Amino acid sequence: MPFCTQCGSGVSGERCTNCGAENPHFRDPNAEPEIAPALVSVEPVQSERVRPWPLIERSLALAWPRLRKYPLWFVILAAIDMLAMAYMLPMNAALAKAPTSPAAIGHFYEQLALPLLLTLVVSFVIRLLSLGEAARARMPEFRWTPRIIAALVGWLILAFLGVSFAAGIVSMLGFIPVIAMTLSQHGGAPTPATVNPAVIGFAVLAMFATMIPMMMWLGTKIALLEPSFVLGERSNPIGASWKLTDGYFWETLGFYLLYVLVALGILVICLGIGKLFASLSPILVLVGDLMQFFGAMWLQFAVAEGMFAWALMLRESKLPGRQG
Repeated sequence: MPFCTQCGSGVSGERCTNCGAENPHFRDPNAEPEIAPALVSVEPVQSERVRPWPLIERSLALAWPRLRKYPLWFVILAAIDMLAMAYMLPMNAALAKAPTSPAAIGHFYEQLALPLLLTLVVSFVIRLLSLGEAARARMPEFRWTPRIIAALVGWLILAFLGVSFAAGIVSMLGFIPVIAMTLSQHGGAPTPATVNPAVIGFAVLAMFATMIPMMMWLGTKIALLEPSFVLGERSNPIGASWKLTDGYFWETLGFYLLYVLVALGILVICLGIGKLFASLSPILVLVGDLMQFFGAMWLQFAVAEGMFAWALMLRESKLPGRQG
């Protein structure tokens, strides 16, 4: 039997019969039993870290139906590419003996300008076509306009100049110790005949050891510039790409390297087929060249789709409360 907390008398009802104090242990027998809420510990669910690798197969599969929409563009661009290769044939023969005089070097670069320009135009048009298809898959109203193209070209040129400038600065920093060591050995400006070949080799090695990692790092950080620009980040697509790749540098770099491996596989297959056809007839070399062009165009459509999908995945993963 419970006892009253005030006078210590035994109580069994709602109040103590001795002092009238409320019985804290009283429970109405007709009342429904109280059920205490269960204490359940809920751990915060961490979202899985996004990975780009599954996008490779999907992007390669989507590239073919999108490429089939542009048969006329394919014929025109392939013809321009073949024309550029035709301009390169005399130059390949001239490269057997490297030009030495200033006049010969100037003439060589004059001949090189046109095929390089044609190749650049073809590559840029393919890039626009692939980016446009990847964008319209997510924004059906998207269309290229001269203003949008000009803005994109401006951002690409700015990114190229920035990467080149940073790589040049880092390379010069790598050369400074080599130059100082050379000057200290010869007590002044050394002539080419007195420069140690080992010093030249060390300088070249220092240049590559500093410039290549810098270019890979900067190139990966701005790899999503074009998807970011098309998806609406037109005020600063470089900064948008930089933020998207924060924490996902190695995944983005590996994603691009996988596409490079696919491109090498396509190149090897096309070169092998081209050599096989060339052994049958010299005219059939064009078949291998066309296959190589088709593989490059197909791969560009796949890269555009993959990078768009990767940029969207990173944007979603970086929303508040969605970080993995």
